[in-house]
Parts: sequence; structure tokens; C-alpha cells
Amino acid sequence: MKNTQTAELIQSCERDNTLQLWILRLFFRLGAHKQFMTQHGFNNQPLAGYLNLTKYEDEEFNHQLQQSILGVLRLRHAELERQTPMAKPSEFQQALESLARRIGLSPAESLILEFTLQLHQEQLLDDAADYLGAMTSARVYRALAAILDLTEDDVRFALGPLSVLTKTGLVNLETNGAYTLRNKLEPFSPTFSERLSAGETDPARLLGGMISRCEPAHLKLEDYQHIPAVNMMRQWLHYAFQSSRVGVNILIYGQPGTGKSQLCRLLAEELNSEIYEVTSENEAARPIGGSRRLRAWRAAQRFFGGEKTLILLDEAEDVFNECPGSLTTLPQPVPKAWVNRLLEENRVPTLWVSNEIREMDPAYIRRFDIVLELTAPPRAQRETILLEACGATLSNNDISQLANIPYLAPAVVKRAGTILHSLKDKLDEEKHAHYLMFLINSTLKAQGHLPIKLKTKVKSPGFYDMAFINSDCPLGEIAATLSPADSARFCLYGPPGTGKTAWAYWLAEQLKLPVIEKKASQLFGRYVGESEQNIAAAFEQAWRDNAVLLIDEVDSFLTAREECRQSWEVSCVNEMLSQMEHFDGIFITTTNRFDVLDAAALRRFDLKVRFNFMADDQAVALLNLYCKQLKLGEPSPSAINELARLSLLTPGDFFVVSRQHTFKPLTSANAFVNALKAECRVKKREDVAIGFMH
Repeated sequence: MKNTQTAELIQSCERDNTLQLWILRLFFRLGAHKQFMTQHGFNNQPLAGYLNLTKYEDEEFNHQLQQSILGVLRLRHAELERQTPMAKPSEFQQALESLARRIGLSPAESLILEFTLQLHQEQLLDDAADYLGAMTSARVYRALAAILDLTEDDVRFALGPLSVLTKTGLVNLETNGAYTLRNKLEPFSPTFSERLSAGETDPARLLGGMISRCEPAHLKLEDYQHIPAVNMMRQWLHYAFQSSRVGVNILIYGQPGTGKSQLCRLLAEELNSEIYEVTSENEAARPIGGSRRLRAWRAAQRFFGGEKTLILLDEAEDVFNECPGSLTTLPQPVPKAWVNRLLEENRVPTLWVSNEIREMDPAYIRRFDIVLELTAPPRAQRETILLEACGATLSNNDISQLANIPYLAPAVVKRAGTILHSLKDKLDEEKHAHYLMFLINSTLKAQGHLPIKLKTKVKSPGFYDMAFINSDCPLGEIAATLSPADSARFCLYGPPGTGKTAWAYWLAEQLKLPVIEKKASQLFGRYVGESEQNIAAAFEQAWRDNAVLLIDEVDSFLTAREECRQSWEVSCVNEMLSQMEHFDGIFITTTNRFDVLDAAALRRFDLKVRFNFMADDQAVALLNLYCKQLKLGEPSPSAINELARLSLLTPGDFFVVSRQHTFKPLTSANAFVNALKAECRVKKREDVAIGFMH
């Protein structure tokens, strides 16, 4: 025990001697003593105490005393300069030497790293360095050369862009402006020195606070079966490990909650490799800027080089969007070129994850080996996920509606389901569905999406029968000739309520295909190019979900280009035409304004089907059906005669009146016909005429 205490005391003394030597070099090689001691005494009492000068405090600081004190300090300085290092280095130095060997630091780089860590750890060294005042980078080179007994060229290289010290980001030299020495030299992290002082050598622990080991994935590869490129990514990473390939980078992007980070962890598990994440907040839960995260990534490249390891950098958009002009270590004159080189030379394969890459420089994107957009799973898979997470809470009708919403990410559903399951015994069982939708909608709102409103089944009766559709094409025969794998483009036009949208849903039901319905308001964007992106996304979603794509009010996007007044209107038409041309599924549009459609668009439709007002026999048959369902009795001859006088009837009018019956009950067939007459009176004949102009 005594021998151990003696060894620790010797190591402590040696470390203390190194600190004293640096301080005295600051004094006598760089002139800091002139600020430390004046005719009024010592300017720093703790530093004076550390140098055993407190016995002079009560004396008069005349010139003779000052020279005597300086003589004592010079003798101590000379003694320390002659002192040879102890045979056994301290625990801190041993850890530092182990780190230097691991990442390949030169002796000069090791010394500068040690000094920087001590400068941020030891207040007295910082105080002594402050006497040098504000320093430019050139003065920093000269000061470090003097303090560490190095050549100025050695210091310049050690802090230059090609050094290991800089590439790992262990020490960052602030090249802009003049600051104190402590503020010019920034260490990797505040806790790095503490861990080295404790003798820590494990790379993951040394980089703690900036790099963390990822938790195991809770998803399976089967959850990504809709992404064929996943297997290619796995094979490419396997090849990279086998061949020790450098510059391996994969960019994975997509909306939040689609499982991007989970996929990265799954890939590591499949490859039997470790995976570490560059954190976005430090140990004090404060956010870390993009430039510091990139420094952490660079450090990890050296620390884990040669090991079977992957690095995950989430929220990569913050890193790349901050790079131009923000990274102080970037060499001049082109920071972007430096970042590009980083993406070509990294030793550890890296998975970069981002929610948004639109602002990312194309020069960065083209340097990734694989760029993968992780989209929401197809509808069938979304429905399976919903059933697993919410099947005990929501009805099949509710789940079917939720499955139709592509921006509802699986992670959102699973998290809400987990919370509700954990609290099910503490919440009113009858309100479980309400609580679940509250959790889901709260997240969607925070993400910028509209909340989901589940539709209950309509209480009033609704009928859809091809017998009540008055069109200029045999729609039943058309449906009979189609298969789910066919490609077809239909333009359905005519007055509102004639059954255009309903027929699209009926056709999808016959083909056993889901429907993706988009209205103009959902496709229009606030920013330049956003509408075009929304149009493209709608077609892509329909292709991915193998769904019928239905766009209502398509005249908003297919207006004749010669009538367009704004350039973005023309751009939207062009985008819609391009997507129509390449879409190989079933595409249906509806419009009340057939006459305004672009001629080129009309040529791209396989069929243009006109939906007209109901014929008299159709109206009578539908009236009989509703009267029977609502128990209003058979229509009288007078009621049928009144009905025959209504020339603007549509199936939608009958449905509206039946809904009115739920809160304003009808007492007879005559009352039903009178309600239909009221509906016809409020119709604007000029709008009807527009729908049939050629």
C-alpha cells in the first residue's frame, strides 16, 4: 500500500513539474512575468501561492525585490529544464500515449494535445497564458513552439489541415480573429481530459458525450421488404468490410418515423458489426452544432479505424447545411472541397441519415455510394402495422382509414400504441380510441401535418348502383375489362353530384385496389416548386401502394397553358402531363370544368367520360329505393310527376336529402320530392352549362 501511495505521489509531482515548467516558459520565453508581477505586487495570488512566493507578499515590491523573485523563478526554471522524465509515466500520460499510438499522433501532436487539455483543465495555466493577451494564429504558433520546446514548423504542421490532430478534431485552432490562448485552442470535448486523467483508453468512452453506442434495433428486416435496395446496402457494406474500402458513405433520407435509424442498426446486426452514433446533444442535454458533430465524426474515423464498425450520423442536414463557412478548421480557399474530400477518405463506413436533403449541395450528394429514400410502407403493410399496434383499440373501419394515410409513419403509431397499452388499466376503456387518436394527432400536428379525423359510417342510407349513373360510356363493361395490373387513364367530367368520384371508388373496389384521393388543395404548395413535388409524390405513392390514383378538381392543374398567367401554373401542367405519361397504374381525374382542360392533357386520357343529370326513369327508381329505406311509403303519381319536372337531378341530391332526414325528418314521398326541388333551385345554371361546353 505504501509503495502504491509513493508511486502516485511521484506521478503527481512529475505532472506538477510539467505544469510549472510550462508556466515558467510562459514567463521567461514569452515575457508573461511582466504582467504577473508589478511594483504593486502579484496580480494573481493563487498563482503566486502555487509558485511558493507567498512569503514575499508583505514586503515592499521595489525593483530589488522584484529582481530577487525573478532570480528565484529563473533558478527553478533552469532546474526543471534539466530534469529528466520519470521512468514510469503518470496514468494520464499512459492513456495519452495509448491514444497517440492508436490514432497515429506524432510527438509534436501529442504534446500539443496534452497542453490543450491541461490549458482547459488547469486554471493556473490558463491564468498564466492570459498574460499573453489576445493572440492571432501566427502568435499561437510561436507561443506553442516556445512553451513546448518545438519548432514553429512542427507546430504549424501539427495544427494544419493534414495533421492527424486536426483530422480527428481532437484540437481545433480558431483561425478567425484574435483571442486568448485558451479560446484559440479548443479540445474535442470538455470531458475528454477528465477521462484521460482517469486512465481511460476505450475509444467509445473517450469519445463519450459526442459518440455513443447504438441500442439494438426493435424492427426486423421484414419491415423493410418494400425497399429492395436494403439488401444491396447490406451487401455493399459487407464488401467494404472485406476489402477495407475507404470512402464508403450511404445517405438514407425520408420523412420522420419511417425507420431510418432503425434500419442502420439492423444493418449493423446483420453484419455482426458495432455501430456508434454521433450524438446531437452533449451530456448536459444541450444541442451540438453541425460543425462539432462533424469533428466528432472525424475523430471516430481514427478511433475506430481498422475495426468492424459502422458510424451513424443522424440529422445529417444540420452538418452539411452548416459546412460552408461555419467550420473553422476548413482550409482555404474552398471549404466545400474539403468536405468533399472527407466523404472520399473516411476509413469507417458511415450511414448518414436525414429528414430533408433539398438544401444539401449536389456536390455532397453525388459522393455518396448509395442514396436511398426511405418511404412509408405500402398500404397493405401499413395496415398490418396498425393492426398489431391498435387492433385491440380501433375498429377495422378506423384502421382501414388510417392505412390510407401515407404520412402516418409506423413509428408514430407504434409509440402511441405502446403508451396506450401501458396505461390501459388507468384510462377509461370507452375512451381508449379517443386517447390513441389524440396521441397520433399531437405528433402529426407537431410535424406540420393535418390531424386525422376518422369517419364513422353514415347513418343515412346511401346507394351506389351503376343503374343510376347517366354516362356516355358503358362504365360497367369498362370495369369488366380491367384487371388490377392494367394501366388506364380516365377523365370523368360533368356536374357535381353525378357520381364521378363514387364511380372511381366503385371501380377500385371491383379491382380490390386501394384508392389514393388527392384534391387540388392538398397538392398546391406555398413555395416555388412545392406543388410540382406534391404532384410527383402523389403518383409515386400510388405506384408504391399499387393504388388507384384519384385527383379531384383536376382543372386546377390541367388548365390550358395558353390561359395560364403565372409561370408556376405552366410548370404544374407540365409536371402533371409528365407524371401521367409515365404512370403505369390506374389514374382517374374528375372535373366540373371540362372546357378549360389543356388539349395535350386530353390526348393523354384513354377515355373521357361525361356524367350527365339523371334520366327520368333513373330518378323514379332511385326515389322508390330511398322511400322504401326511409319508410316513407310508395311515391304517389303526383310526386312522380313533380319529380319528372326536375331536369337537374343527380344521385348526390338524393343523398343530401337523405342526410337531411336524420335531423329534419321527412314524413312522406312528397316531402322527399319537395326537398329535391329545393336542392335544384339552389343550383347555378351557369356553372352547369360550363360543364358541358365543347
